[in-house]
Formats: sequence, C-alpha cells, structure tokens
Amino acid sequence: MCRESLPAMPATPLYAHEYLLRSGGAINAASQRREFAGALIRSGDGYGCIHPWPEFGDSPLSEQLSLLASGITTPITDMALHCAEIDGAARRAGLSLFHGLHIPRSHYSWSFAAETEPQLHTVITQQWPAIKAKGHIDHAETAHFLNQAAQHLAPHGIRLRVDFNGVLTATQFDQFLTSLSPQVLDALDFIEDPFPYDADAWEAVQQRHRIHLALDKNWINGTHGFHTVVIKPARRDWRSVAQLHPQKRLLMTSAMDHAFGQMFAAYQSALAAVTGHDLHHTGLCTQHLFAPDAFFERLHSPGGQLQPDTTGGGLGFGDLLEKLPWKRIR
Repeated sequence: MCRESLPAMPATPLYAHEYLLRSGGAINAASQRREFAGALIRSGDGYGCIHPWPEFGDSPLSEQLSLLASGITTPITDMALHCAEIDGAARRAGLSLFHGLHIPRSHYSWSFAAETEPQLHTVITQQWPAIKAKGHIDHAETAHFLNQAAQHLAPHGIRLRVDFNGVLTATQFDQFLTSLSPQVLDALDFIEDPFPYDADAWEAVQQRHRIHLALDKNWINGTHGFHTVVIKPARRDWRSVAQLHPQKRLLMTSAMDHAFGQMFAAYQSALAAVTGHDLHHTGLCTQHLFAPDAFFERLHSPGGQLQPDTTGGGLGFGDLLEKLPWKRIR
C-alpha cells in the first residue's frame, strides 16, 4: 500500500457522520470549550476523521464538510481522505494496519477536570514515563501544580511536560520559570509553545534557564530556539515536518479528537518509529479527557502503551463504524 502521497478527491461516493465529544474541563490553554464537533467520513471501504480547531485557525466543521462536498479540500480533510485511502486498502486485504508495528509509548495527558489523587496513583502504579499538563494564562497556578506534582512523581523518574499554547508573554514566562522548584526543573522534559515563537527569544530562554522548548504553532518557520517539534498527523504529514527539521526530536500527538483519529495518529507514529526517527514519548493517549463512548471504551493504554482495536482490519472499530448513521455528502 502506498503511503507516501496524499490522494486527489475520490470519485467514489463520500459519506459523513457528525459527532460531538464532551470534556469535563478545558483541555488546552487557548479554549474554554467543553464540546467539540467533528465528523467521520467514509470513502469506499475506508474511514477518516475530520476534527477542526477554530481556535487554531481551522474553518468550522460545517464549512469543512461543505467544501469537501464541493470537491475542495483543506489540510485536515486532505489527511482524512489519506487516512480513508490506506484504511480502506487494509480492510480489503483483511489486515490490521498495526500488524507488525509497535506504537511508541505515550505521556499521560493530565486532566484538571478529574481528581488529582487517582491520576497520581494511575501514573505511578502503571509507570507512565511522563505527564503533560496544559499551562494556564494564570501561570502561578500552573507553577503551583507542577511544584506539587513533582514531589510525588519525580522520585519515580516520571518526567514533566507543559503546553501553554502560546498564551503567555516572554516576561510572564520568565516569571513562571523563576517560580518553579529545583525539583520541577530537574524533572522538566520540555515546555511547549510558552509564548509566540521568536527564534532568538526562545533560544535565549533555553540558554538562560537551561530548559528545552517544543514548537507546535509556526513550526513551518522554525529555525532555532527549540529542542522538539510537535506533529499532529491528523493535520499534517509527519514526513514533511521531519524533512524540514531533521535534527529535532519529534513529538507525535493526537489532535484531541475522536478515537478513530487517535488511532490514525498512533499508526503514523508507529510508521515514523520504524524509520528510526527520535520520537521520545508520544502524546497519543487522550481518550480519558472525554466522556466515554463506544469507541473510546475500546481503547486501553496501561503505562502509556496504547493498545489498538483490530476489529474489521485497517484502523479497527469495524463493527461500530458499520452501525453509524451515514449521510452522503458527495
């Protein structure tokens, strides 16, 4: 199966099933939403996932589907069609896309909507390699959380990661760093998008505080000042990012989307790992951030090892996908 290029618009009929995910609290610093609209698509024998984030510049779902119905694609609908193409080929062959592949381990995405103690217990007893917390514009609150969490996690060798989604200023970020305990700084793996990317300013912060930064937003213009580049396979082909940043560590994550989209990210991460790329620990395990549904309930990730569903071949969930009410859009 060819996996190296994105497909043109399919000639086969195209169907969609819209869904709504619900979280118990805010799941990133740039949004206070608790409901997240997306759609699964079906093209031939394969399926894909469209999960826009208008906060980050995506057109809303209704526009994504309207454009797709008219034969016009966007970056995320391109990737959904690419997913459907390779998923369908695997289903026709009766194979799971995960056959012979190993999904890299993931960090634990911390939920501030859930109780602290049970999460600490899970992370420690299952020996997750790291946690990733969403930073808040009230950076003192984030620092307090990290200072407390490090006391429990650092003795077990569990690393700390933070994502601010660029909501701070350089001055606020400096204030945040000076409020972290030495224990946090020792356990700190990286901080993602602390303030809007500025290569020289980021490099100065890394050198001054001896920390690592990770770049997600504006990755295409990144030159220096970061150690890790973040990739969401649902939004872009990881190969193009790796080619642009050959010396950087790659962090593959879900788009905090549907379980099917999660598994596409997991599959792409497994492919990248085969090529020998330095993936470190991924961010694929986000199912627990949302209210359970029939798809999320199929996913298990003890200690950060995401276990795929293989029902029906491809990316799995075959029986569940067949039962959905599909609407033809093209």
